[in-house]
Amino acid sequence: MLKALFAIPALPAVAAAAMVATAAPAAAQIVDQFDSFYSLTEGLCAAQVSSAVTSNAYPEHAAFSVATTMVGVGNCTLPLTLNWRNVETGETGAFTVVAHGPGYWGNSGYSALFHPGIGRFTATMTVGAAHIPEPGSVEFWVDRYQG
Repeated sequence: MLKALFAIPALPAVAAAAMVATAAPAAAQIVDQFDSFYSLTEGLCAAQVSSAVTSNAYPEHAAFSVATTMVGVGNCTLPLTLNWRNVETGETGAFTVVAHGPGYWGNSGYSALFHPGIGRFTATMTVGAAHIPEPGSVEFWVDRYQG
């Protein structure tokens, strides 16, 4: 009798876990990271920057996420522009975020989303101040929403 009392509440949880484990994702999210780099800023700071692009971060959107720690004094800013090109159509565009410091700054959620269109993309980053090394390039894609 005691075993039955514990087993009955567990049945819905087991069923839900089985459905989640066997469900195919509608669109996989893949994250491609830029190489981390060090940069001066607009202001009296130096920054360590990590950034990435997430494919299919939201229906028909990708996300450009940035995390930076700035060390210095006063107000510091660092503009970072993601320059993307659609490999299939040749269309290009840009999405800029501005990091603020000193201290830790990061963007996420809606502030990281951008809509480059549908397809496969390559991207580079333009950094608004002197920096080393170059962040390199990333690849991402955005699928048509199938709701």
